[in-house]
Amino acid sequence: MDSHSLRIPKLLTERQVAEVFGVSVDTIRRLRRAGRIAHTRVGGRIRYTERHLAAYLERETRPCRDDKENGLERSADAGSASGQTALPGAEPGSTDLLDKHGAHRLAQRIFKTRG
Repeated sequence: MDSHSLRIPKLLTERQVAEVFGVSVDTIRRLRRAGRIAHTRVGGRIRYTERHLAAYLERETRPCRDDKENGLERSADAGSASGQTALPGAEPGSTDLLDKHGAHRLAQRIFKTRG
């Protein structure tokens, strides 16, 4: 053979690809039918190359999300696992006197017994 000989990639069946990915054969078939994974037909049979699998994995790979780089750091007011959360409601003495009277009148109206 000369230096220009044809190099044919190893062809894998759907079952082999399913084993490599750790999924069912049906999953591989769904991916192929949805056009999400490339394939080759040889004699009417579906085959996959390492290039097909690598391209699929590259497209499906999502980068890690670093909250600080993406501006998603949590504010202290919203609360998070690393910080304290704000308590609901108003603190004693934080409501204006006029609002207290209005709230009292509204409560009397709401809870007034009907006779």
